[in-house]
Amino acid sequence: MKALYLNEIISQIGGTWMQGEGNPLIKDVVTKPSRISHNNTLMIDLYTKSRIDSKLFKKYSPVVVVTEKPKDFAKLGDEVIVIKVDDIEQTYWKFIDYYRDLFDIPIIGITGTCGKTTTKEMIKHILESSYPVLATYKSFNGGHRNHRYLLGIDENTGASVIEMGVDSPGDILFYLKYFRPQIRVLLNIDVYHLVGCETPEGYLKAKAEILHGLDPVNGCLILNADDENIKRIDISKLTNIIQYIGFSEGCHFRATDVTYDDRGTLFTLHHQKQTYPVFVPAFGEHNVYNALAAIAATWNAGVHIMEAVERLSTFQQVKEHLELKNGLGGSTIIDDTWNVAPLSMASALKALKEMAGTKRKIALLGYMPQLGDGLFAEQQYSKMGEKAVEAEVDLLIVVGEEARKVGSRALEMGMDQSKVYFSGNPIEIYQILQPYLNPDSIILLKIPHRVMVQDTFKELKEKIIIT
Repeated sequence: MKALYLNEIISQIGGTWMQGEGNPLIKDVVTKPSRISHNNTLMIDLYTKSRIDSKLFKKYSPVVVVTEKPKDFAKLGDEVIVIKVDDIEQTYWKFIDYYRDLFDIPIIGITGTCGKTTTKEMIKHILESSYPVLATYKSFNGGHRNHRYLLGIDENTGASVIEMGVDSPGDILFYLKYFRPQIRVLLNIDVYHLVGCETPEGYLKAKAEILHGLDPVNGCLILNADDENIKRIDISKLTNIIQYIGFSEGCHFRATDVTYDDRGTLFTLHHQKQTYPVFVPAFGEHNVYNALAAIAATWNAGVHIMEAVERLSTFQQVKEHLELKNGLGGSTIIDDTWNVAPLSMASALKALKEMAGTKRKIALLGYMPQLGDGLFAEQQYSKMGEKAVEAEVDLLIVVGEEARKVGSRALEMGMDQSKVYFSGNPIEIYQILQPYLNPDSIILLKIPHRVMVQDTFKELKEKIIIT
């Protein structure tokens, strides 16, 4: 956080001085007493029912409290400065707006069903060659973390990259309220997060919130031109600031000539009548889209394309995002277990086919937590069975009863019954895999992270991957 004197903050957010005195230099802002962990902290008392531990206030003195209920803090004594306000939530958002306005830096917001984390890390990697970058951590982008991410921006920060996930309608609006990104990226929209959004249409509308409040003159909206669901969004009021990425003719950032080697993906980038050879140390067509989005976003942040391309060549693939590993017996393992959504599963199966060459293709496919268990979910599991057949998978292991429709649909499509297994038991799965753990096999692990962190599945992973 950029350190600010209390008087400066109070002049912006208002309030009546009730207790204590001084003008401390505020170095941290929190929203409940239990989060006080530094000296010179301002606590905006959003959670008035939180337990007040007087030891924390003494340990980290000076502490300033902004609250609707000054009597709750009277017993702490004059060492604690107490400011009374009439509406604590309104005061909090005054502070957020004030703090955000302190920084005139590129802020890039990214959403999409899949690829958000990888694209964010690509952008961060490119920008970090020029200045410090504040980015959301891994895939941890829940709304309650926005506060700490915003305060992570200080006078040394040159840019910020924010991953905006969607569990329910309104989630992206919440991100926009905090960060107000001028450069926004919409990678793709598939079917997911039906637990909170209920229907595919509801999910599409939740993703379309990324358009809200975007400056139609000075903003920038980067869209995937090849995504059919993105084409359904009304962008008529923003046409002057849209830049398209993809394989389609007319894209501002267009990819052609995609090939793979044992290190990653190569393609040709076309931009403003110029061509650039691009190498990304990651596999799959979806990573071409991620790279295009990263190049487009950083170009709009002022980075020359050649510099972005050079930086991408040293990018390190995100852990458990289509990671290539050495497997037992000389086999190859693709670890894509961080998250499982229909689009990411389809992309992983396509990558498996592209990377396999003459090797035997084995896929372990698990359930998709945010799909729920309704009719739309059943349709998506069935669709994944079709994708497995399209990928010409030689051995399919469906992990868990929730994903059973994947295997049953593959059988309906004509897959050999002796090549389809249903099991949620890691010991049994290992026994099925054992005959195939050799140099002629490539094995895709597409099982959700919440399953893979279970001890028995950890053991399975440790058995088949050589570290």
